[in-house]
Amino acid sequence: MPWWLVSGVALGGGFRFPASDADHHHFYPTAYVDHGGVDWACGGIRYSGHGGSDFGVGGFDGMYAGREVVAAAMGTVLYTNDGEFDECTTGDCSGGGGFGNYVWLQHPDGNQTIYGHLRQWTVAVSPGDTVACGQFLGEVGSSGYSTGPHLHFEVRDGGGNKLDPFHGDCGSASSLWVDQGVYDGLPAPVCEDVPACAPIATLTCGDVVDSANDADGATSEHGFYGCAEWAYSGPEVVYQVISSRDETVSVTLTGLSADLDLYALADTACDGTGCVAGSDEGDASDEALSYTATAGQPTVLVVDGYEGAVSAFRLTVSCEGVWEEEGPGESGAPGDTGEDGASDGTTDGTPGEEDPAEGGPRPGKKGFRLGEEVAGCGCQAGAGLTGGWWVVLLVWGRRRRA
Repeated sequence: MPWWLVSGVALGGGFRFPASDADHHHFYPTAYVDHGGVDWACGGIRYSGHGGSDFGVGGFDGMYAGREVVAAAMGTVLYTNDGEFDECTTGDCSGGGGFGNYVWLQHPDGNQTIYGHLRQWTVAVSPGDTVACGQFLGEVGSSGYSTGPHLHFEVRDGGGNKLDPFHGDCGSASSLWVDQGVYDGLPAPVCEDVPACAPIATLTCGDVVDSANDADGATSEHGFYGCAEWAYSGPEVVYQVISSRDETVSVTLTGLSADLDLYALADTACDGTGCVAGSDEGDASDEALSYTATAGQPTVLVVDGYEGAVSAFRLTVSCEGVWEEEGPGESGAPGDTGEDGASDGTTDGTPGEEDPAEGGPRPGKKGFRLGEEVAGCGCQAGAGLTGGWWVVLLVWGRRRRA
């Protein structure tokens, strides 16, 4: 089973219709994916060889009104292109490998989406950006291989194969939409629900926690934090850290026997948009990160197991200042500040003339990396959410600043 289909993990696989709420009613289907002479409902809204879903907006009047295109799900920007002529009517205008001005997203479930033929100079994101479901990407145009203003929405799997997001007798076995709506209508502009992270404890400077990522209160609901490209199958355990002053906070995760990663988030949304810092070393390596805390403002810490990994760990929170012992803990000196292990999300990949990105992602340390090939990926699902740990949550002697 592919690693991104591990049961019980919310990885953002359900798409909303990729138009803003205000502009949704201006769109209408003009061509679905071609299934050998029929569309997904065995009808005729298609043309030969079409690999995406096209949605019109009322011609050039609609384009000039500024119809907004948004992300169908949370993810990371792989590629963008802008600056191409956007009033094409011949179907063969150059630029963007046929897509003209476009945005190409990688989603944490392994799928990718392409938003093609956008209006010139409206692309609002860059490669490496993390986007939330419903975030503005650009406006509908008529750039590239286009005969008039419309949005070309295309879905591909991690291997570059084109997918039809619509379920029907002549289409896909299951729908990729949150609510695909009726034939010749539109999917709903509703994002997949992502549950909030629930911290199991509040920590502060000098706290040391001995626990495991499948401790009481752990979940397997979150798969993407926006700090790196990896998607997770858990389990994950969540804490919040509150400092009494503005200062640098350093967090270390040590004593690992499996591949756990560490992320600091601005809030409990856990929707891929609140990354503050991250550390995602491979295998059982120690993890370390640091961030600037605001007095009294909680920062959320997530310890997550990659591909179902489970391990005991020691989580240490250190802050600036002088420390003195108050309990049975170890030396009172704060831990060293670790490097932020998050990938910068950039890519050296450049679009091909016929296809904006030849190939797809391939596993680096784990999962996928932006702009690289997936061919030969030996990614496997983890060993399941098991582990024989009898977990005790122990906050070691809290230290105070002199």
